[in-house]
Amino acid sequence: MRLITSSGKTLYVWKNIQLVKSRIALFMLLLMLALALFILNKVPYSSLGLFLVPISYGLGVYSYKSYLAWRVGFLGEEAVKEVLRSLSDSYILLSGLVVPPNRGDIDYLVIGPNGIFVVEAKNYGGRISCDGDEWKKIKVGRGGSTYNLEIGSPSNQVKRSSKVLKDYILAHQSDVFNGPAPHIWVHGLLVFTNPDAEIELKNPSVEVVDLDSLCDHILRTKSEYSLSPEEVERMGSLLSRI
Repeated sequence: MRLITSSGKTLYVWKNIQLVKSRIALFMLLLMLALALFILNKVPYSSLGLFLVPISYGLGVYSYKSYLAWRVGFLGEEAVKEVLRSLSDSYILLSGLVVPPNRGDIDYLVIGPNGIFVVEAKNYGGRISCDGDEWKKIKVGRGGSTYNLEIGSPSNQVKRSSKVLKDYILAHQSDVFNGPAPHIWVHGLLVFTNPDAEIELKNPSVEVVDLDSLCDHILRTKSEYSLSPEEVERMGSLLSRI
């Protein structure tokens, strides 16, 4: 597997993680200052400390939860990258690709002799249910009752990214293909990276695979049109310039 480009997404995620860590440190310092003011037991310092303690504590907890969310997502995507690296050098990997007019990015794009693959990584844990394009996270309340949390539609996201990517490639077909543009299909794959996830699938509209079977699934896939090594290279070069 050749990683011919790595977008600014990894740097973007890293910067956000560092930013949240800085906020945690700031709010911890504020909390210690607030406690110190409160312990002084002198007006108005004690009143100010009493006011700042719950605020700094609440902001610190919120920032810590945000840090965990960024870090878990980052580790999940890095796990996908490491798995994909086991593919041979006849495949090209691009990450964090934003194809206009899409605003969202494609986590990973794999281009190889047997096709084009959009890989979307999700690190949701717990029970996740899918019915077509409707996805929900099932939570259990304190009394044992269950309720649903909306998590958007990862399958619609994959299909939208695949459609936009296909349109972009066909719009630049002369830069990629040896002859007239063939009938190409972009394979959309949804990968859940959290080992604690319990996925309940009913009529999924995209392929859902686990991390361990991702590469085997790609290798087993057959497309109507086989890309030549030159076309793989040119397509990767075209998309790396977006």
